Amino acid sequence: MGKPLGYELRPTGVGVPGSPQEVSFDRVLPGAEISLAKLAGPVTARESCGPGMTRITFREGLVATFRGREFVGWQAEGRSAGATC
Repeated sequence: MGKPLGYELRPTGVGVPGSPQEVSFDRVLPGAEISLAKLAGPVTARESCGPGMTRITFREGLVATFRGREFVGWQAEGRSAGATC
């Protein structure tokens, strides 16, 4: 994988800088993880964090939360949106 594109934190998901495109909170695995990795680098950690919840950390510091297969929240840069754990 090449250099990550960078990401823009949004209340509805994680965006592509300078573009209206985003990985929105309704995206599901594996597509959501693949898209987030293009923005924030490869996965560095994956852990369960609650009933049916998984937290995935990406190299550039983004932490994505999934409920089942659905992307439901993020944490980064001391900020968060959606569901986190």
